Amino acid sequence: MSYPFLQLRLHPSCIVRPRTAHDVSTAISILESCNSTKFAIKGGGHNANAGYNNIQDGVTIDMQSMKYVEVARGDAVVRVGAGALWQDVYDEAETRNLTVLGGRIGVVGTAGFLTGGGISFFSPERGWACDGVVNFEVVLASGKIVSANATSHSDLFAALKGGQNNFGVVTRFDLKAFPANPIWGGRIIFGPKATTPLLSAFTELKTGTFDPYVAGWVTVLYNHTSATFNPVSIMWYTKPELKPGALKGITEVQPQIKNGMIQAPISEHTRNASRQVAANPGRTIWATTTFTISPTIVHRIHALWKDLVPEISKQYAYANPVAELTFQALPGPPRNGSSPNSLGFGQNETPEKNLVFLQIVFTFEDAAATDGFEEALKDLVKLIEGLVKEEGVFHKYKYLNFGASFQDPLGSYGEKSLMALKNVAKKYDPAGVFQTQVPGGFKLFKR
Repeated sequence: MSYPFLQLRLHPSCIVRPRTAHDVSTAISILESCNSTKFAIKGGGHNANAGYNNIQDGVTIDMQSMKYVEVARGDAVVRVGAGALWQDVYDEAETRNLTVLGGRIGVVGTAGFLTGGGISFFSPERGWACDGVVNFEVVLASGKIVSANATSHSDLFAALKGGQNNFGVVTRFDLKAFPANPIWGGRIIFGPKATTPLLSAFTELKTGTFDPYVAGWVTVLYNHTSATFNPVSIMWYTKPELKPGALKGITEVQPQIKNGMIQAPISEHTRNASRQVAANPGRTIWATTTFTISPTIVHRIHALWKDLVPEISKQYAYANPVAELTFQALPGPPRNGSSPNSLGFGQNETPEKNLVFLQIVFTFEDAAATDGFEEALKDLVKLIEGLVKEEGVFHKYKYLNFGASFQDPLGSYGEKSLMALKNVAKKYDPAGVFQTQVPGGFKLFKR
């Protein structure tokens, strides 16, 4: 099994590689009957929390053999096996000039991404990637295979859109397809002196008139070895338009070290992003928090982080650490009301216009530094949340796919959504197999 981060490379006692939903059903039925056996489910294996997609001395169900992608229903739907990576999906869909709401890095898996919500290139316009799912094929704890969609098992359908691995094993996703066009975007690496103007440009983008075709994020990296701060933008414009004015504030920031902005198919953008991820292997931990944009808050968060990370990194210099601080927008909820997700935003809320979520990351080489960086991460989250509360812009939402193991993304959806998720889990998994035998992931009843 392959994993992008070193901390995920555990040693299960047994690895199961199913090829069909019936194989998964057989495996789950056997594991359920051996109720002391712990197991994990691996899709793409990109979640950075150790134990969430692999297990030490238990059973790992590796979905990599179920990576088929097929266009169906007269080009209306793309059927995707739960072992597929997003690169597989885009490469196949584009042979029919189609695309879907999916990941922006090709090596990321489909399964965890979609059941955690998922942010796509088109999310500012079309919402969460999970809302592009029209049907889930799911193996329940009983071994029964069901289809969850807007008309059949609709409660499970909503729960799987944000509820992660608490209800069963998803074996197939049917994704709504739409026409594919080349989009303009990519990565720009700036010189250190560009940090303040880049963060100002991002702030102006978020406080200005909302443009549903602007997607992406800005990051500041601190490399302890070189003792440098380097800002980076990764932005796209999804309406067919070369060098759109909406991104000028960011793309004209100087000085620039490398400008990789191109007009290209989605598959080329995701392939480029995958190369960037592959170039930075190591042990990675991350956490998240969310706030409402204001004219000052991005700069204040950055200033706090910039003051602290050199000293944190110095304590663990032997691990060659790199710290990252990333700002990006959240998608909006489904507007039709007929096919809700579980993420907790009301139909009339507009998080895509005014909410920003933060990803705080440490990447390092030596396992001995893990506990120290985890404590530092907790402290940074606490300090940053204190700062945003002081400014009156704190928001409780935690994006699950970037949540740390010490955080509670499911609880951040709100009491109503959390209760609905618990009710669905009790209905479809009354014995609590996915609460007790699957220790990885964010659990509904461990709080």
